[in-house]
Amino acid sequence: MSNREQIIISNIPKISAIYFALLENGYDYYAMGRSRGHISNIQEYIGTEKIAAPFFAAVKQNTCEVYPYWPRAAILETASFYLSPDGSHFQDRDALRNQIMNASNIADRERDQRLWDWIAGFPTALSEILDCEAFRNYLKWEEKWLDAQNLRHGTELRAIKNCLDVCVSRYSSPVQDIQIVINPIKCVYSADFHMYGNRFVFCSGIFRPESVIHEFLHHVVHPAAVEIADIVTAASLIYPDIDESYYLSDDSVGRLNAFEEYAVRRLTTDVMNNKFPKELISYLKELV
Repeated sequence: MSNREQIIISNIPKISAIYFALLENGYDYYAMGRSRGHISNIQEYIGTEKIAAPFFAAVKQNTCEVYPYWPRAAILETASFYLSPDGSHFQDRDALRNQIMNASNIADRERDQRLWDWIAGFPTALSEILDCEAFRNYLKWEEKWLDAQNLRHGTELRAIKNCLDVCVSRYSSPVQDIQIVINPIKCVYSADFHMYGNRFVFCSGIFRPESVIHEFLHHVVHPAAVEIADIVTAASLIYPDIDESYYLSDDSVGRLNAFEEYAVRRLTTDVMNNKFPKELISYLKELV
């Protein structure tokens, strides 16, 4: 990755379409932590066209109190990578199912048959958004907004690249490409990452260097945490500042998930201060 060009902030139209559809169906998290000018710009697109309401209205659930759009909004982001180029159908639904069913941060009740019955309607619903003139007009504004983001954050983007180059080489990461996707509608407190082949895709509502590093470190910490899972589950600790939702069903999987989040937060602080542990297993054991 070190020989690649500078990382930039970009968008993925399918993901942009997801959040545009949510906006049209009552998603109000776009306003949190935003400037008045930003809020006004987004509000211009609310109500322009009522589309695919039954499907996208079902993204909001009651399984996560702090952010009721978790995990379905993130699942749709993931699902978008398994669609055909025009978004009209799934190219590999089995691979998508495998990805979601093996995710360690999604509770079983959030990915039961109800999820799969619902997500079958995603290609049709998304295609309606992609073909919508209101969305195309919004996308033109979003692309101009992204240009401004790149101008504003050029120095920080270069610093992130340098930091991630070290992480990739030191922690045996398979990542060959990094894409930072910032969506002006998505909640600024929501950040997700997706591994698509050897490409790491960070997706959030705002650009924060520490958030990019945090999400990147999940994919290197996770396998190391799994290696010491017996130690973590036996300790059965309550980790400071880790919301109870991270513990999932409070079983061994949930406790490991909470530990991973805690470890990633600690490691993020360290690497942001140019403190790179030589070896992750020993580093993680010290946190238990």
